[in-house]
Amino acid sequence: MRILFLSGTAVGGSAMSTRELAQRMAARGHEVDVLLRVETAPRRWMLQHRLVNLAVRLPRFLAQPVWRVAGLIGRRRRLVRESPARVWSTILPENSLRIFLRHEAPDVVVAASVGRMAWRSIRKELSAAGIASVLYLREEAAIGHLDISNAPPDLLLTNAATLSERAAAIGFRAHFVPSVVSLDAIRVDTSREVVLFINPVEISGREVAVALARECPEMRFAFVESWPMKPEERRWLEDALKGLENVELRPRTDDPSELYGDAAALLAPYLTNGRPRVVLEAQANGVPVLGSSLDALVEAIGPGGLTVDADAPIAEWASALRYLLGPTNYDGFVSAARTYSERSEVDPEIIVGEFERLLLELVATRKGSS
Repeated sequence: MRILFLSGTAVGGSAMSTRELAQRMAARGHEVDVLLRVETAPRRWMLQHRLVNLAVRLPRFLAQPVWRVAGLIGRRRRLVRESPARVWSTILPENSLRIFLRHEAPDVVVAASVGRMAWRSIRKELSAAGIASVLYLREEAAIGHLDISNAPPDLLLTNAATLSERAAAIGFRAHFVPSVVSLDAIRVDTSREVVLFINPVEISGREVAVALARECPEMRFAFVESWPMKPEERRWLEDALKGLENVELRPRTDDPSELYGDAAALLAPYLTNGRPRVVLEAQANGVPVLGSSLDALVEAIGPGGLTVDADAPIAEWASALRYLLGPTNYDGFVSAARTYSERSEVDPEIIVGEFERLLLELVATRKGSS
């Protein structure tokens, strides 16, 4: 089977899990390509974005030439890695896809973390080419690809049971297939000294994290960069951390021992409803999690931590953190975190086997009906 994975991001947990899934599918004998969106040409991306918005508002006869021009921007792709799966980068995956399909003939395209207009374009291209489409929902906002965009895929997957339930509520059947998270390489010994907060940007709950550090001066916090931070995001963070001597701002790292090596707890006050891979990674190291009580996050944390309403008073967050780290409770949370990380639901081989089965079934059904 020839598979093209298409991701609207090259950074963060979604892209990492996409690459890991692609590599494991390649190891099973499938021919696999990965097309990742990189933010290396913001002006061209913005021009394309404005042209698309203009085309949507114009009458059809005026919109068509605008669509054509928008489709010419960002078509180039660059080969990043040859094996085990070929990885390509591009600034606009939906435009690169058109060129890709002219030279390659995948049996199926799996898209994840793409914008709404991008998905509509991708779905249209695949439908015209007679290629099976799979939409892998990793973010709650992507539910809009189904009803608002009215562009359902041939196969719908979600990485959280609650997202499958949301899809079912609006009439779409979705298969729950958790994101692949390879844990063997990230297991480390931790000295359990700091409260770890990864990716200190707005949607990760940076305001709660900063307020919590201020509320708990007796604790040490480590804020670790993950996604590339925009200048305004960095300015906000640096201003917010002024005077907080119990917070250390650390650079991005791919070394698990640097990331989790001194973590006592993971702080995840997220504002988006999803299952971040850092929760599973932390729990595999026996690091319990304090996170927002959003459905998918509650699902991810399970008994290996605590959850609090994202908009709860900061005193409530502080109380939960002190309870989690309290000497009479902490060992129990550590044990529960490790045990929960070992459940069969998140076993990569089981996940990849189910993913492969669903794709083979989809391709065989389409070939049988043609």
